[in-house]
Amino acid sequence: MNGGGGNMALQKDEVSINIAGLTMKVSRFSTLPVPHEVTAVIPRVELRTWRYRNGELIEIEEKIFNSVTIVHAPRHPPGGAKVPPEKPSHTTWKFSP
Repeated sequence: MNGGGGNMALQKDEVSINIAGLTMKVSRFSTLPVPHEVTAVIPRVELRTWRYRNGELIEIEEKIFNSVTIVHAPRHPPGGAKVPPEKPSHTTWKFSP
């Protein structure tokens, strides 16, 4: 893919979270010179399973997840370093529930 000038490498980021049938997925395709942040967050998940035998409750299983997060952060120059601005490139985002 070409962003309009010069040949920049295509960057592809894909994040997918599946918890008990709930899936979050983000895909990013870009020719930007510096990777940008891709984040997927599920603040809290509570899963409970009740098991019965002969009509009587025999077990409760509980799983709790706090702040399920995936981040792909941009790279920053070392402190104090200046990076010249780049001309805009092309980015395509695709979100699916």
